Amino acid sequence: MKLIKKLKNNWLFAFIFVLAIITRFGGLTWCFPYSPHPDEWNMASAITRLNWQKSLNPYFFAYGQFPLYFVYFFTTLYNLFPWIKIKSINALEATFFLRFLSAITSVGLVYLVYIISKKILPKRTLVSLILAVFTPGLIQISHFGTTESLLSFFFFLIIFFCLKILEKPRLKYYVLTGIFLGLAVGTKISALVFGFPVLITFILLIRKTKNIKDFFVFLGKYFLAFILMVLFTVVSSPFLILAFKESRGALFYETSVAVGQILVFYTRQFVDTKPVVFQLQKIFPYALGWPIFIFGTFGIFLSIINLFKKTVNQNKKAVYFLLISTLGFYFFSQAFLFTKWTRFVSPIFAFFPLFAGIPLSRLGNLKYITLALAIFPGVLFLTVYFLPNIRFTASEWIYKNIPADSQILYDTGNVVDLPIRSPNFQFPISNFSSISFDFYHLDETSELFPKLLESLESADYIIVPSRRIFSNHLRFPEKFPLTVRYYQLLFSGELGFTPVVKIEPIYSQIFKDEQAEETFSVFDHPTVRVYKKNNRLNKSQYETLFKN
Repeated sequence: MKLIKKLKNNWLFAFIFVLAIITRFGGLTWCFPYSPHPDEWNMASAITRLNWQKSLNPYFFAYGQFPLYFVYFFTTLYNLFPWIKIKSINALEATFFLRFLSAITSVGLVYLVYIISKKILPKRTLVSLILAVFTPGLIQISHFGTTESLLSFFFFLIIFFCLKILEKPRLKYYVLTGIFLGLAVGTKISALVFGFPVLITFILLIRKTKNIKDFFVFLGKYFLAFILMVLFTVVSSPFLILAFKESRGALFYETSVAVGQILVFYTRQFVDTKPVVFQLQKIFPYALGWPIFIFGTFGIFLSIINLFKKTVNQNKKAVYFLLISTLGFYFFSQAFLFTKWTRFVSPIFAFFPLFAGIPLSRLGNLKYITLALAIFPGVLFLTVYFLPNIRFTASEWIYKNIPADSQILYDTGNVVDLPIRSPNFQFPISNFSSISFDFYHLDETSELFPKLLESLESADYIIVPSRRIFSNHLRFPEKFPLTVRYYQLLFSGELGFTPVVKIEPIYSQIFKDEQAEETFSVFDHPTVRVYKKNNRLNKSQYETLFKN
């Protein structure tokens, strides 16, 4: 019976792991040949500037060079195959391999959740595994050619080696911890925070040191890990040193934006937001799905309770303490920043399916129904990548329904302006005249308001490509009176335009994630609104509307 049960679990594990691969690699070319994620585009562009014969300076320092070099050398080797026609790395090819790196490290992250869950749920690890496979936020970052998936993988790998050190402090675990912490910092300098579980491991082990000799041996291993971290940081991201002035300037700028010292148009959604509350309301329910968020939070509280139970052995308490303290430290280190982007907390997404397995495993036969409910948001989120991208769907509607020679007014600042040409759609002949209007600076630049009146007079259609501008500005009528008034007039119909279509992703129709933190939806699955002019007004009439 034990053999049959073991074989059954092995087949089930293999099946779930195949699902992990499908959910990560399926739809990896979403929205190609366009790249709607600005960080992805910046990284891909930096890769195209690399040339090992001339210079390996990417002239891009918002992140470290490790992912850029990894993709550059991998793509260079790929292009050596004789049947590959593209012999120079272009932005599209770089974007694909950046996404490939994110996908493969996300599969690795799922596996790390599985093996770490064995230390707190030795008999119910498949529950945490399947929850990790279908966590929306983990699926999303695996489809972005950015640093989030890679960093999440490094974070959990470091935690795993720290747990191995707690079990048996072998030299190889210290070496691997130092190497991967260095690669993480070489990916993004803020990954220095990943050193916290290493510090906790140091504190837990130093309490067990019995004599001075053991203490110095132990200290020597940590010093070696530190040296390796510095070495691999410099080797994997050398222009942190070689272009110190530029990298320092980029670091200071990014830090100033993060803490709110520099206010830029794309961080306005964070004005007057409350730390912790914002993440609990605007990020975790959407990036995790409500079931995983609730059960994961409950599992965290149960783990905290286990720390005080006398029936739980000390080794297991050390595991709980390391995991909970690492989660808490990382969350609170990010929660109080001014900018509260989803990507800032993405390295801790995987903690929730990990801890959710604790309460779910106690539900008996009910756990199967609950598990099905828990993975439903993730299953539905896959439609973002397995169906045609919503920008293509919206563009096809525009080409089919908006007459040629129409003038279209739309919000700028959405990375990819609509309409775009889908590879699988036969486009009619059209000569749209597009007006990309900067609503971000309408209230700051006096020359823009007269231009807006002219644009409204000549426009036949208005396209709102995402919630990016209106949702962030409608909260502040006193700060952005003209911008707020524009959207109020548009949505009420007073502007003379009526809504003709709202093109919304399936996931957004059910979970209403336009209320989430902006970047969760606007890059890969925005909601597009189209308005048609039904009442032609002149400039003076529009101006009167704005003043009333």
